[in-house]
Amino acid sequence: MTDQLIAEAGPENTIVINTGDNFQDTGEVEKKKAEVLFNAFAMIGIDCICLGDREFVFGAPFLGHLASRWPVNLVCTNLEGAGRESPHIVPYLRLNKGNIQVLITSVIDPLLLKPTGEKIAFTDPVAAIKRVREAISHDLFIVICHAKSAIAEKWLAQVSGINLAILGHQTGVGKEKTEINGAVIVFNNDRGQLVAHVDLMPRKGSYQVGGPQNTVLHVNEIEEDPMVSRLIEQYEAWSRKHYYEKSKDQRSGKVGRCQENIYACKDGCKECHQEKVASWAKTAHARALASLIRKGKEYDPKCLPCHVTGMRDGGFVSLDSTPHMANVQCEACHGPAGLHARDPNNVYDQQAGEQTCQRCHTRETDPDFVFGKKRQKGVHQ
Repeated sequence: MTDQLIAEAGPENTIVINTGDNFQDTGEVEKKKAEVLFNAFAMIGIDCICLGDREFVFGAPFLGHLASRWPVNLVCTNLEGAGRESPHIVPYLRLNKGNIQVLITSVIDPLLLKPTGEKIAFTDPVAAIKRVREAISHDLFIVICHAKSAIAEKWLAQVSGINLAILGHQTGVGKEKTEINGAVIVFNNDRGQLVAHVDLMPRKGSYQVGGPQNTVLHVNEIEEDPMVSRLIEQYEAWSRKHYYEKSKDQRSGKVGRCQENIYACKDGCKECHQEKVASWAKTAHARALASLIRKGKEYDPKCLPCHVTGMRDGGFVSLDSTPHMANVQCEACHGPAGLHARDPNNVYDQQAGEQTCQRCHTRETDPDFVFGKKRQKGVHQ
């Protein structure tokens, strides 16, 4: 998609910006994922990553490690010592595009950052923007703000001369542009499901912003880049092996058949609810784990909870130790029924509604989910 946009406008007229907040969590897997992301960014040829608070979860030295292996410009102007103590992070980027000098900078609200034990400090965002604006000659000024929208708007109200402001921390998609103090404000933070672009056109000594235009990324409609695709395949293979090794500790401790006093399992439910279980067996829920196996994610703890029953709640542990808890069984939606199975007089009437479904069918995992339609074909009758 990026290649297509660059081809349409020409590389001399195109700037590709990643607005940050690329990392989601800490740990070995997330570090590996960060390396894959930076490798892919370098392949794509983006001009800069405007760092958000999420990039600092591993600390500035890790960002230096990434930047040294994959040469991508990292921008943050209110990081104290950016360009000196942190030479891999620059306070701004100035690009010559045709006859235009484009100045790009990024600021973070220090209150968003979580303590990492690292001694890093951030200066006042407004003062930092003004300092760059006044010190560096430019024709076009773009600022990425990592803050809650209300805070970012207060910053922009205090600084003139900004042509385009991008809200890197604001979730959702800005379908209509707004303007504060001469700066057009846009944002697109929809977990990578859209690519957004704006057109900047000279007008009366300044620049008119056209857009934003948001292109939905449909997997079947966009041709994969073979190099990036191969990179992801390598990561998925590494990830599966990593989680498989981690699961050894769990597999060493066998768990008894149908967690005592907690779960009845589908076989226990079947003793009294044969028709319901038979109807359930025809649904996708009964084969939920198979979709993970096809993708090599059957040991991934982030994916498993929505494809098995009772994980992290006394139910599924691993394929080897608790295979009887695989797939989305009755109790995944209706809750543990072990006590009811042993004593039917122990009333069990936990209903499953739309909120139950939305625990797994989220906007990110199932964006086309409509409760009424899925209920008709997705659960027992």
